[in-house]
Order: sequence, then C-alpha cells, then structure tokens
Amino acid sequence: MVVQLREQLTQTQDKLDSTAAELYQMQADGDAFMTEVLEVRTRLAVGESEVRELKMENAAQESRLATSETEVQRLKMENAAQATELTAVQNRLAATETAVESLERGIQEAPKVAFSAALTDSGFVEAGDTDMDLFFNKTIINVGQAYSSTTGFFTAPVKGVYYFRFTVMDGLRARKMSIRLLKNKRQVMYLAEVAYDGYNTYLSSGVTLELEVGDVVNMRLPAGCRLCDSSSNHSTFSGFLVFAL
Repeated sequence: MVVQLREQLTQTQDKLDSTAAELYQMQADGDAFMTEVLEVRTRLAVGESEVRELKMENAAQESRLATSETEVQRLKMENAAQATELTAVQNRLAATETAVESLERGIQEAPKVAFSAALTDSGFVEAGDTDMDLFFNKTIINVGQAYSSTTGFFTAPVKGVYYFRFTVMDGLRARKMSIRLLKNKRQVMYLAEVAYDGYNTYLSSGVTLELEVGDVVNMRLPAGCRLCDSSSNHSTFSGFLVFAL
C-alpha cells in the first residue's frame, strides 16, 4: 500500500514539475509577447506621429498650392490685361505710323511753290496814260517756276491757299503813289500815298488768296504813277503756297 502511495506521489510530483515547467514557459512566452506588443505599440505611436506630421505637411502643401493657384490666376488676369493694353498700344502705334506715312506722302507729293522777285535795277518805272502791268524781272527765288519774270504773272500750279506780299518805293514830291494787286485781272487790293518832301516812300501789304489751277495774280501800276528800284531791291513781289486743297 505504501509503495502504491509513493508511486502516486512520484507521479503527482512529476506532473507538478511538468506543469511548473509549462507554466514557466508560458510566462516566458507571455513576457516575450508583451515585449513584442510594446514594440508594436511603439512603432504604432511612431507611425501615428509620422502620419500626423505628413497630414500637417500635406495641409501646408495644399495651402501653398491654393496660394500658388491664386497667384497664377492673378498673374493670368494681369497678363490678359497687359495683352489687351499691348494690343491697344499696337493699334495706336499702327494708326500713328499710318498717319505719319500719310503725312510723309503728302509732304513728298505736295508741290513746293515759292517766289520772290525785285522790280528793276534801272531806277524809275512809270505808267503813262493807262494802267501798266508790272514786270518784277529780277528773280530772287522761283521754286516751282510758277512766277514768270517775263509777264510778271504768277500762275497757280495747284488748287490751294497762297500768300502774297509786296513792297514798292518811290521818292515823292507832290506826287501820288499807288499800286494794285489783281487776281485774274480783277482788283483785290489797292494802296495809295501822297507826299511832298521828296523822301523815299514805301507801300507794303499782303493778302491770302484761295486759287484754282491756272488762276493768275500780278501787280499793276495805275496810270500816271511811278515806282523806283535799284540793286538794293526796294520794290519786291513775293508769294508762296500755304497748303494745297
């Protein structure tokens, strides 16, 4: 009986030892598992922290992107406005260049007409019993050849506005001095002077006329009057084209 009890005790002790060993192993496994759990938790915390950082960085990038897109839109609007302004400037420049070209063509194509002539080097020129057309035969300048020193007539080469001026002289002593400016043989201007001292007396004036092609302008000395001139060119007749029409 005692032997059986000892055998049972031995078996029970063996089972107890085995159970203790299993328990120890389970504790060791549990410690390892907890260590692994802690490591996982640590990695998870690190991962969550990284996720938060990434979210914050992503939010910052999205904010910068939104700001950049807003700036791009603003720049596009400015660029569109500048393009519109540039187009307007280019159009104005083109219009100005066209106007300048037109003016240059007009200047190049417009006839250049100007003349000035003195009366004579011979002293007195006197009209008899009738009016006398004057020949200012000393040509000083005759651009366009519209003035004839042979006839004393200026003939308009183009329709336009012309300016004419004259100055004449005589030494008067109880004499009348007078002069006429004519357009197409019709009087436009008449000037007269009477003096008794014998000193040189001048008559001078000017007029602007609209002339058609072929219209003529000249100076006429009334009957009984005289003029005087010398190499000093006291008596002159001048004119020029102001602008063509």
